[in-house]
Amino acid sequence: MKRFDAADLPERVDVLIIGGGVTGASAARDAALRGLSTVLVERDDFASGTSSRSSKLIHGGLRYLQTYQFRMVHESVREREVMMRIAPHLADLQPFLYLLYRGYPEGKALLNLGLTCYDAFSRAPLNRWHRMLGRAAVLRREPHLNPAGLAGAGLYHDAMTDDARLVIDVLESAARAGALLANHSEAVGLVHERGRVAGAEVADRITGAQTVIRARTVVNAAGPWVDRVLGLGAPVPHPTLRPTKGVHIVLSAKDFPLRTAVFLRSPSDDRVVWPTPTADGRHVYVGTTDTAFDGSLDDVVADEQDIAYLLEVANHTLPGARVGTEHLVGSWAGLRPVIAPPPGTSNSDASREHTITEGTGGLITAAGGKLTTARIMGRQIIDHVVAQLAREHGVRSVPASTTDQVPISGGDPADRFRARRALQPVAATQAERWLRRYGGNADRVASAGAHEPIPGTDLTDAEIRYAIEHEMAMTIADVLVRRTGSFYWSADGDDAAIGHVSGVLADHHGYSPDVRATQEIDYRGWVARNRGHRIGT
Repeated sequence: MKRFDAADLPERVDVLIIGGGVTGASAARDAALRGLSTVLVERDDFASGTSSRSSKLIHGGLRYLQTYQFRMVHESVREREVMMRIAPHLADLQPFLYLLYRGYPEGKALLNLGLTCYDAFSRAPLNRWHRMLGRAAVLRREPHLNPAGLAGAGLYHDAMTDDARLVIDVLESAARAGALLANHSEAVGLVHERGRVAGAEVADRITGAQTVIRARTVVNAAGPWVDRVLGLGAPVPHPTLRPTKGVHIVLSAKDFPLRTAVFLRSPSDDRVVWPTPTADGRHVYVGTTDTAFDGSLDDVVADEQDIAYLLEVANHTLPGARVGTEHLVGSWAGLRPVIAPPPGTSNSDASREHTITEGTGGLITAAGGKLTTARIMGRQIIDHVVAQLAREHGVRSVPASTTDQVPISGGDPADRFRARRALQPVAATQAERWLRRYGGNADRVASAGAHEPIPGTDLTDAEIRYAIEHEMAMTIADVLVRRTGSFYWSADGDDAAIGHVSGVLADHHGYSPDVRATQEIDYRGWVARNRGHRIGT
């Protein structure tokens, strides 16, 4: 996929989508697959907000059964099955243990009932249905778990994902279907014609160029920033969202030897939290917090209180680990775009449902939602677009959505088979890592550059070049945070790769030495803000 410029734009498109997180990406894919001319712009990088800072799970939301949100759980767990079909490389089914300790409000009978509903909602095969385990069986499986008061667990299955890679592959699918995409392109104003929103003024934050994009319908899918986009047209008297901050910390598996993801309750406030081993078994991340946030939406980082809370959870889970800040590999923090709930509702109990509304002038705004159900949300957004196109512009006969049937980029089994054959000359561990990350596109990665790891990092020239030349990476953070994800699992943000990345970026995009130096400074500054708990900043 490539970044469009003004010359690529038709005089008017059917739909302009503002926001390149998982919601906007899913809407763009849905629209393009239906044959609608589609443009998507993103102020920063694709998935740079909430969609790269989630718990990295595609799951049914088991804890929402406690608040009787049965419809959402049913929808979510069925969507997990869809994603395993259309994106098998990014929906990795794994076992989870829902631990039970004495004093928990859910006993064995209630947990068994909840997990039975969970399995039935998914229509998963019987060999994937949950099993209830006694205390001894749990400790045989995870001998380092806290044994004090342990009563047993429910063993069930959910899927892990790489959230940012999911967004990139959904956008690649949209581009292949004809959508035009641009990251680092900010909507700075809305265009109005005859009292209706008819496009946006867009500023390229890389080149400084300004473009007017005219569209029959405009969608605001800016996640936590939806009110900022709404404010381009008129003042927003009542905020649409009440964002909450979710933080995760990362520990080395050597310091925190957990092999199975577990759900348990925090010892300080009884919230459900989940330490989760990564697919390669090298790290465990622990999350998440859920606290009210009223700071800058553009500067969300973990603070000392967040870190202390999650370290307490970690040490409650594996008391023998005795982990402290000196053991942290890293952390990440993001905002949940939670719709402002009624007064008196706690953050943890606020609904993760979404809304799609049409405001004055016809601007369609999608708010709320979560990673797992983004495909459904994208379909519903475009259903709304189709209705508006018919009502306001006489556009008829738009096909129904097919996004639940068409694999996303890298997800086609035939492509994966072809890629596996093409990777036979590649070292087995490298080939498996690429197949897990890129699916059917892994052979394209292998052909992009050299396969040997860059000294001091696990990354290869091939992965870096593929991100820059084929996935629209424009900055160092685009490569190391969203395309490869190496930032998350490195205490220094994969500093050893910075020079190589900036060099390839400069060669490909024609950046000057000053731009290259500025990008390196900006990335290191960003790492410092996100690793402050470790390096004393």
